[in-house]
Amino acid sequence: MTDFLEPNEIHSIIDSVSNISHHPIRDTLLFKLMWQTGARVTEAITLLPEHIGKTSVVMHNLKQVKRIRKKDLDKKGNLVTKTFRLHDKDAIKEVEITKELCSELKQFCKDNKISDGEWVFQSNWRQEQHLSRFYVHNILNKASQDAGVIRFGKKNVKTGGRYKGAWPHLLRHSTAMVLMNSTNNIRLVQQHLGHANIQTTTIYAQATKGKLREAIDKIDW
Repeated sequence: MTDFLEPNEIHSIIDSVSNISHHPIRDTLLFKLMWQTGARVTEAITLLPEHIGKTSVVMHNLKQVKRIRKKDLDKKGNLVTKTFRLHDKDAIKEVEITKELCSELKQFCKDNKISDGEWVFQSNWRQEQHLSRFYVHNILNKASQDAGVIRFGKKNVKTGGRYKGAWPHLLRHSTAMVLMNSTNNIRLVQQHLGHANIQTTTIYAQATKGKLREAIDKIDW
């Protein structure tokens, strides 16, 4: 099984989203974002309007989010243990994307009256919720099959079966491959994807940002 997709295959998948989605503009933008950023699903679906810049977006690097457990009371007064996330400065990453995609994301927010503090990729049913991981997996899988891009092997956690099409983390691998081929610099790829050991690459951020920007502008996204 090939562990990454070629750019032309990803273009075909993104083009096929409109054939199977009831919200084609939103879902197409989501997969464009995931393709250009190499973001994990949860990082992409929790994007906020105020985090969209002119040539970049700001995301939470979930691999850098610390979790703590503490006791609390539920609504009935019973003692329960809950998990809380602590977001520190290392959990935030700025990711370079094309100016065109930034403009599309901003226009989408404007057209749909999505304000700061609200999710860009809102649930089909409840505005205060973002899209689910399962929904993203499902739409990408169907769009892949519609485009004739078949990759067997990824397990469907809800059905127990195997996906026939692409899955989100395969997009992440594909982004890493195209950036690696374009820059030939593994530190840039680690910076862009926000790998867990990103602190070891922080000192290179300012020195290499121009080269990363140049590579992103040249790639046929």
